[in-house]
Amino acid sequence: MFRAIPRFLLLSVLLLIGGLVSVSAQESVQVTSKPDEVDIFYNNIAFVKDTMQLPTGASVQIALPDQVYADTLIVRENGRRVMDYSLVQDSRLLVEWDSTATGDTREVTLQYRMGGLSWVPKYDMFLTSQDVDHVDFDFFAEIHNSTFTADSVLVKLVAGNVGLTTAFAGDFAAGASMNQTVAGYDTAAAPQTPTLTGSTTIQYIYEAGTMALDTTGTRYIGLLSTNLAVRKVNLWNANYDAQVYAIYKVKNESNIPLADGLVHSYQDNIFLGSDAIELTPISSEGSVTVGTLQNVRVNRTENRTSLNTIFYSEQVDVTLELNNYGADPVTIDVVDTYPTGGRDYTFSQEPGKQGDNQYRWTVTLAPGETVKITYQYKD
Repeated sequence: MFRAIPRFLLLSVLLLIGGLVSVSAQESVQVTSKPDEVDIFYNNIAFVKDTMQLPTGASVQIALPDQVYADTLIVRENGRRVMDYSLVQDSRLLVEWDSTATGDTREVTLQYRMGGLSWVPKYDMFLTSQDVDHVDFDFFAEIHNSTFTADSVLVKLVAGNVGLTTAFAGDFAAGASMNQTVAGYDTAAAPQTPTLTGSTTIQYIYEAGTMALDTTGTRYIGLLSTNLAVRKVNLWNANYDAQVYAIYKVKNESNIPLADGLVHSYQDNIFLGSDAIELTPISSEGSVTVGTLQNVRVNRTENRTSLNTIFYSEQVDVTLELNNYGADPVTIDVVDTYPTGGRDYTFSQEPGKQGDNQYRWTVTLAPGETVKITYQYKD
């Protein structure tokens, strides 16, 4: 759709014919740029495209939005880059150039970045019980717009930040927490490197479709509503935590990646809490922590005894104690960090060994049972 406001009129009439402005060769027309396509980033930035059909033989000024980043403007006329143009500050910022186009009409395309538009991912996860193998999972885009109103605009949602002409602005990366990473990933569906489009800060581009945009409120667009497989990991990171955390590893079986964002968890119409999920490509696992085990108590103790020998200065005795006060058995992954300089380790239960100097045990506690894991080393 063409938008035009005559700046001054040397002829007596303006004829609007087929979306074009019919003017004499001496007339000047001022047109207001209103985007046809909008790519919205996290950090209050959008990259827009505006295509319009203008008559040749007329001097045209195009008014840009107040929120435009003028140094990002790209002007094309009939598909070719305009290499010589001017920005003039009037009541609005105007772009003008000397056209060399021939024929009756010319196609003018403007691309630029502007402020006032942003979005964030919003997730809802629904559990039917604490021990489930599938969850209902919804993904919404929360769009904020303080910039412009459009009846029909093609919207893409870019999961990432865009660098400005000055310092980089905005940082939304959720990432997995230490415990979520320690909990591990299904080896058959390990995290993959996502397909990136454009800047390496971009995780994915979601096609939201054509819609109306206005500045009257926050807009929510559903991108995904599905049922996903999960596996629950009860994790005690003994060197750092005094509780056992319930971490749900959500397998992304959908056809789109899950950008990093906040997940709200619910069970039986009760809100359980919120936690960030890391970028989760298709077929990989994302991590959502949903509280702690209330019926399990854990404690780590460490005793050091001086040796004063030639080779070692101390003997270290570590005890990891777990108590199940609940009515059901529970399986817990226990992780503890060991020093790189330790020697002569002995264990009451042989652990698995993983990266970051960590030992790992898997322990199942019957109702009312207490389990102690002990190990000793010289330092």
